[in-house]
Amino acid sequence: MRNLPKLYVASLIMVLLFGPSHELPPFWPATTVTMTNNLGAPLTVHCKSKENDLGVHMVAANTDYFFTFQPNIWKSTLFFCSFQWNNLVKQFNIFDAPRDQDDGYKLNWTIKPAGPCKLGKKVKCFPWK
Repeated sequence: MRNLPKLYVASLIMVLLFGPSHELPPFWPATTVTMTNNLGAPLTVHCKSKENDLGVHMVAANTDYFFTFQPNIWKSTLFFCSFQWNNLVKQFNIFDAPRDQDDGYKLNWTIKPAGPCKLGKKVKCFPWK
């Protein structure tokens, strides 16, 4: 019984060391971010985090682009994107853990000329950065 706390600590260390990056299942589901191009023109999207560059993607008008990732346990995951269309270039943090992580594991955005809008129980629009 006295070794039980040590066993918990050892288990926690193993999970943290060999978690999602080593193919062990995490304690929470992956998050999917979906963006719908509602600009009426082709959209070029390039999203990154500190650890991952998701590459450049062309998104036709009225179609979706999505990506899936595992947020970290420190609630500091950030994905930032650039959006290019009709000779315009805009930026936005499409996933910011303190703002988004409590909204579920499937986040849906519509991309409009004035800025992205997060869909859900209530639609919340944000200005471009």
